[in-house]
Amino acid sequence: MADLRDLGAARGLSFVPVSATRPLGLPANDAALVDVLEAELEQARTALSALEEANASTRLHQVEADLLAHPHLPQASFLMAECLALQAQAARDTNTAQAAALDARRLALEGPRASAFGETFATLPALASITLDVQGLGARDELELDGVRLAVGVKRVTLVPGLHHARVWRAERLVFATFSQLSPEQTAYTLDVPQAAPCSAEDLERVARADDDERSAVPAGIACEHWARVREEGPGIAVSLCAHSQCGPFLRWQRRAVAPFAPIAVERRRFPAWAGFALAGASALVASGVVLWQAGAFERGRPAAANWEFGGLNPQGLRF
Repeated sequence: MADLRDLGAARGLSFVPVSATRPLGLPANDAALVDVLEAELEQARTALSALEEANASTRLHQVEADLLAHPHLPQASFLMAECLALQAQAARDTNTAQAAALDARRLALEGPRASAFGETFATLPALASITLDVQGLGARDELELDGVRLAVGVKRVTLVPGLHHARVWRAERLVFATFSQLSPEQTAYTLDVPQAAPCSAEDLERVARADDDERSAVPAGIACEHWARVREEGPGIAVSLCAHSQCGPFLRWQRRAVAPFAPIAVERRRFPAWAGFALAGASALVASGVVLWQAGAFERGRPAAANWEFGGLNPQGLRF
C-alpha cells in the first residue's frame, strides 16, 4: 500500500481498496421449509382421498401462498405445479371451469404430465406460444426458467402464456426469484433483478487476479468507472489503470527513498560580526592618525606646521 500511495501522490490519484463485503443475495435452499411444504401436500392428498375437499383446499391455498412468498426454493416450480394439480382435482367435481383454469396454469408451468393411476386431467385446448424480450438481466446474469437454466445473456424466450417461475444467478449466487403470470398480449418479460453496485466486490469479483495472467481478458459489464489492477513486481509494484471493462498496460512503480533531513552547514566565526567592523574602524583610525601625524597635524607648537581644524559639515559638499 505504501508504493500505491506514493504512486497516487505522484499522479494525483487516490486509491481505495475494494470492500470485502459481498451481497448475500438469496438463500439457494431452505430444507426445513421444503419439508413442511411437502408434508402439507401429502396431507392434502390424504384429505382428497378421504373426500375432505374443504380440508385439502385450505392446506393447498396455504402451500401456494408460501411458495409465492419463497420463490427462491429450487423445488418451487415443481411444488407449485403439484399444488395446482391437487387444487384442480379438488375443484373438478364442483367447479369444472375453475379446475380447467388451474390445469392451464399447471400446464404452462411444467408442461404435459403423464397421468398417474386413477388420476385424470381435463382436456385443454392448445395455447399458442408467445415470444418475449427478456428485460432486466445484467450482462453476466444467468436465467433459470421453470427449473431449466438458459444460456448467459439470453435476450428472448418462447413460452406458453400462464404461470412461470424464474430465478436469476450471478457468479453462481442466486440474486433474484419470482413467479410471473404471463398473458398472450405480452411482448416483454421484465425481471426486476437488482444490479451490482458499481465498484463493489460483486462488480469486480470476476476480474482475474493481476498476477495470474497479464493477458487475461477483463470481463464485460463492469460498472466501475475508474479502478486498477495491482500486483507486486520486484521491489515495487505494477499497476494497470482501468475504466469499466477497458484496462491499460501494467506500469512499474517503485517508491523513492526519502532522504534524511540535514540542516545547511554554517561557518562559525572566531569573533562576532560587530567585532570585525569595530577592528576595521579602529585600524582605519590608527592609519589616519599615522598619516596625519606624519603631516604634523598634531603639532600646534611648530609654526611651520599646518593646523587642521574641524568646523562642522558643509552641506554643499554632499552629492547624491
